[in-house]
Amino acid sequence: MYLRFQSLVDADPHAAALIDGERGTLVTRAELLDRAAELAARLSASGLRERDALAVKLPNSIDLVAVILAALRLRLVLIPIDRDANESEVASILGHFAVKGLAYRSDPETTSFSTRSVAERPLVPDDAVLVKLTSGSTGKPKGIVTTEANLLADCTNICATMDIRAMDVNLGAIPLSHSYGFSNLVTPLFVQGTALVITNDYLPQSLIELANRHGCTVAPLIPMVFEHLASAAHGEFTSIRTFLSAGAPLPPSTSRRFRERFGAAIHSFYGCSECGGITYDRAGGAVERGTVGTPLDGVTLALERGRLTVRSASVAAGYLFDAATFTPFPNGAFTTDDLVELRADGEVALTGRASDLINTAGKKVNPREVEAVILQLDGVREAKVYGEAAGARGEVVAAAVVATPNVTRELVREFCRARLSAHKVPRIVKLIEELPVDERGKVRRAALATL
Repeated sequence: MYLRFQSLVDADPHAAALIDGERGTLVTRAELLDRAAELAARLSASGLRERDALAVKLPNSIDLVAVILAALRLRLVLIPIDRDANESEVASILGHFAVKGLAYRSDPETTSFSTRSVAERPLVPDDAVLVKLTSGSTGKPKGIVTTEANLLADCTNICATMDIRAMDVNLGAIPLSHSYGFSNLVTPLFVQGTALVITNDYLPQSLIELANRHGCTVAPLIPMVFEHLASAAHGEFTSIRTFLSAGAPLPPSTSRRFRERFGAAIHSFYGCSECGGITYDRAGGAVERGTVGTPLDGVTLALERGRLTVRSASVAAGYLFDAATFTPFPNGAFTTDDLVELRADGEVALTGRASDLINTAGKKVNPREVEAVILQLDGVREAKVYGEAAGARGEVVAAAVVATPNVTRELVREFCRARLSAHKVPRIVKLIEELPVDERGKVRRAALATL
C-alpha cells in the first residue's frame, strides 16, 4: 500500500490527501508522504526494525495517518490502540504482544515514540501488517492478524460495492484506529487517493458544517451519531451522496427519522474485524426491511449450523492470542458468531448472536426476538435485551428501554406477554434516557447490568 500511495504522489503530488477539519489545514499527497518519511526516520532511529511491533495510540489526526504510512514503509506490524485506553490497558497490550514501540501524544500537539526491550517478536506471518485488537474470552486482549493482501482486498470490495471513487471526499469522524475507520477511510486514501477530512468531533451541527465546508461526498458514521443528527434542529447536508452506518445495529426508528429530517437514506454496512466488509445495503433503508443488505462484491456467504460463514480474500490470517500463539483461519474462511437468515432476494437478516443467547432455566432465548417485539410498542425508541445472572435459574431476561414518559415497566411486560412465550418476557425492565455505548456506538453489556 505504501508503493500504491507513492505512485499516487508521483501522478499528482499537489492533490489533497488530508484536511484537518478542526484546524482547516490541508495536506497534499506529497506533504503526507514527506511527513511519513520523517516519522519513519524517527522510528528507525529509535531502534525499530522490520517485523517489530509498533502500537499506536493517537486521536484522528494527520500524524496518525502518517504513522500508519511510515509503518507500512518500514514493514512494521502495526497495532492500533483505542485513543481512550488508560495507561494500565496500554501496558497490558504492550506486554501481551511483545510490542517494541509505542506512538503516542506527549501533549496535544506532539507525537512521541518510546521503545522497550522485548525478548521476542509477535509470531505472525511474514506478510502481516496490522493486528486489530478485540476482547478475548479470558479477559486478555486477542489480536486479529491481517496481511496487506487482506487489507487491499477489503478496500477493493468496499470501494467497488459502495461506489467510493478517487475524487470523493470522505468525512473522517469515526476513529481511524478501529477496523471500520481503517478500512473505509485510511485504505481508500492509500490505494486510490480518496481525500479525507479528519475530525474527532461528533456534535451534529459541527459535522453538518464541516461536511458542507469541505464538500464531503461520503459519510461513514455510527448509529449513535445518526440518532443525534436526526434530532438536530438546524442545518442541511449539501454535498454528501452516501451515508453509511456500521459499528453497531442501526435502529429502524433512527433510519426513518433521519430520512424524514434530511431526505436521504442511510445505507447499512455490516462487517467484522476478522473478515472486513460482509454486506452492504445498496438501496438504503434496509434496517426498516429487517436486513443488512446483500454481500459485498468479492464476498461469498454460507450458513453452517445457523451461523454465517464468510469467504473472501479479505478474511484475516488468524488470531494472535499472545506473542507466541498464532492460530490461522482455515482456507480464507471465517465463521462468525452471528445467527442469520439468508433471504430469497439475497438480503441478509441478522437474527442474533450465538454467544448472546440467554439461558433461563434451561430454555434458550434469542435477545433479538424480544427486542423486535419491544420496538413495536408506541413510544419505544431503543431497546437492548440481555441476560442477568439469577443463581440456579442461570439467567433471567432483562430489557433496557429508551422510551417516552408514557411507557412504563408494566406496559412493556404486558405488551411482551401478549406476543411472547412466558419465559421470553423480561423479568427486569430498566427505563433509561440512553443506552450506554462505547465510541464505536456498541452497547456496553457490562454497564447494562449495573444500571
